[in-house]
Amino acid sequence: MPTGSTAFLIFTGVITFAVVLQTVVLLAVLVAAKAAQRKAMEQVEQLREDMRPFLDAATNVTAAFQDITPRLRSTAANIEAATDKLRSQVGHIDTVVGEMTGKTRRQVSRIDNMITDTLDAIAHGTRVVQDNVMTPLRQVGGWMSAIRAGMDLFRPSERRGHKSRHRTDEDFV
Repeated sequence: MPTGSTAFLIFTGVITFAVVLQTVVLLAVLVAAKAAQRKAMEQVEQLREDMRPFLDAATNVTAAFQDITPRLRSTAANIEAATDKLRSQVGHIDTVVGEMTGKTRRQVSRIDNMITDTLDAIAHGTRVVQDNVMTPLRQVGGWMSAIRAGMDLFRPSERRGHKSRHRTDEDFV
């Protein structure tokens, strides 16, 4: 059964993976939004280029033939309404893309904060493991070495007067 520190590390790892996955998804959304914005702006520019000669010609005809039939005036009014609507739509697209960019920036900032907090938590968890697990293990290892050295003092040496041989792990079993 995992200890609190192990569970904490596992939980932190899962959160880190989720944050990284969310970052990747948000970056993909940002790239897709930028591509859509670029495509929409190209279409708007193409439409402007296509409409420009027509609007220029309509303006010239309207100026030259102001007193011609009301149909011509109606056509010019319809063209003007379409241009206004087009401008309105371009403004709306620009607003939506601006909002999307702002939201994406806020999310990226939020993700950056979350990753920073996660990394700080991992560093803290590492320090906790170092302080609460490794230090006592070193102390126990030191006590065991001291006990072993003390027991070696009380064991009779096999050859008196000669250098004692180096002991192996089998000697302690």
